[in-house]
Amino acid sequence: MNEDLLREISKQYLLPLFSGASLDASSESSSTSEATVAYLSPQKIGFKVNKSDIYRLVFRRDQPFAQKKDPAREIRVVEAFSSILAEMNDELKGDLKSDLLSTFQRRVVARAVSEESIEVQVLRLLDQMSSWSARLYEGTPITCAIGIDPSANGDKDINFDLFVSNDVGAVLSNGYNSMLTFDEGLSFTQHLSLNQKAQTAPASPLMQSAISSWTANRDGRVAVALNGYGELLVFRDGQLLFSRRNGIWHFLTHSPILGQMAVPRDPKIRGAIYESVLDASFGRRGACLGIVGSSQRESWHSLVSEFDRLDLRTSEKTKALSAVVQDRPFHELDRTLRSELLSIDGATLLDHKGNVLAVGAIVMISNTGDGGGRTSAAQGLARYGLGIKISQDGSIIGYRPKSSGSSKVSPAFRLM
Repeated sequence: MNEDLLREISKQYLLPLFSGASLDASSESSSTSEATVAYLSPQKIGFKVNKSDIYRLVFRRDQPFAQKKDPAREIRVVEAFSSILAEMNDELKGDLKSDLLSTFQRRVVARAVSEESIEVQVLRLLDQMSSWSARLYEGTPITCAIGIDPSANGDKDINFDLFVSNDVGAVLSNGYNSMLTFDEGLSFTQHLSLNQKAQTAPASPLMQSAISSWTANRDGRVAVALNGYGELLVFRDGQLLFSRRNGIWHFLTHSPILGQMAVPRDPKIRGAIYESVLDASFGRRGACLGIVGSSQRESWHSLVSEFDRLDLRTSEKTKALSAVVQDRPFHELDRTLRSELLSIDGATLLDHKGNVLAVGAIVMISNTGDGGGRTSAAQGLARYGLGIKISQDGSIIGYRPKSSGSSKVSPAFRLM
């Protein structure tokens, strides 16, 4: 494929899937013996469309890419992108290029999450859920969930079309703890009522944990949920891999973000923080979270008023919050409670051991940046360890010091 054409398509349809990603201005030379897609470094992937292409574009991101065995690995998406373009190579030279590319991303999503035997069926499911996302049923947004299990054997006389033709499929699940399941030929297998409390999926929003966990119980399972905000969530291997928000597809990679957290060191605390950040994002509540490093044990006091400090309990608010938290560290709190604490207007502060320092606090810093108050608060908190901002539109960005002891901060990770 012509390099300029691949660069044009990549900028429009590949980069938007990955927050903070970019293409190097110059390509690198490539031989016909080299793979079409390959890791070049922990933060770079080289890709081309055809083995015969004598160049590879370089796709990079500041945060490291997921490892080869991680289900949520970026290279799998780039491989899907490259292979689908190879199939479209000749057609893209004609007048129908724009029409072909307008539905291109959904094909990348389907291929990236599916075994070959169910790729077409997953694509069909995505299209149907997209249609339902733009509609109401009895005046209410449709929420539902549908799973495909390649190893199941369904009733061949009861297929997906029966559920779609009169919209019963749109209301026979709620998108949270019930779902319809089909086999690889889209024959109906069963309706499931899932136990949402039995297990929470760490790489998925709490509301869809039961659906995510269903995909972890057997290889190859894929589930798509439609929530009340009209967002599509695609799960495989017990993880949320893709979301479509406001018509834009995003790929979610989880383990590299955990690795980019400067503090805390404890993986249990990191995991609890990440779960809660996802919950705030998909709850569309917005939040600001700061984690204070071990070297800043006392200096954080200047960040918040004494009336916001839980240890002093000098205000009615902190007395009430202290009674709820009961001196328990953040990662030992119920996940629902953690989400509710983050939803309180203001910033939540933790120390490096997970102790809750403040909730709903006003961060006392000057707003000198280009962003709003929540961005400035997260950047101010980052000077003491790590600051995370969750926007009401669901986007997530974490900040940390540029270097040890530096007062300047930079993005540590971005998601959606």
